Amino acid sequence: MAFNRNQARPLCSDTEYALFTASLADQIGELTPAQLRNKLQRARRLRDKYRDLEKRQRLANRARTGTKKGDRPQTNARTADKAQLFDEALTRFETRSAKLAAAAEREARRKATQAAMQAKLAEKKAAGQRGASARTTAAAGGKKKGGKAGFMDESSRGAARGKLARDLRAGARKGQKSAAIKRAQAKRDSR
Repeated sequence: MAFNRNQARPLCSDTEYALFTASLADQIGELTPAQLRNKLQRARRLRDKYRDLEKRQRLANRARTGTKKGDRPQTNARTADKAQLFDEALTRFETRSAKLAAAAEREARRKATQAAMQAKLAEKKAAGQRGASARTTAAAGGKKKGGKAGFMDESSRGAARGKLARDLRAGARKGQKSAAIKRAQAKRDSR
């Protein structure tokens, strides 16, 4: 059974109740990772304390009553409830801690990937600049003044490529137009 505030208040002291309420959904999201670790440790300590106390009380009841189970109704029910209450709080803290750790790991992986991509892009850019400068110097070195040995800069090369891309289909279009004219003429001639 999950404990709510009304059930937890009579069982806990003020500090224990504050720890329990910090584990609830409306407050657990506001905790920093350091605060979360601290509260997780405190909840684990309290859970272990009340589990051990409940076990000692049960063993004492076993000796007192002479039964193997050592249970007498309502002798240590509050202690068992407190152990369960802090076990639930501990579970909530651990779940939240795991979510924060997973989010931090995802963020670190994303940053590492982004840094690797930036490095690769910078490497490509540097290699492209080295290649372009080598081609430019080779073209400039082989070119006589006023001659056309090669392109001098990137903008000229880009303009020439754009023109070539635009005119790539010009020959095909011209051939198609010529063929269409010839077919039309053949139709007229056959009449």
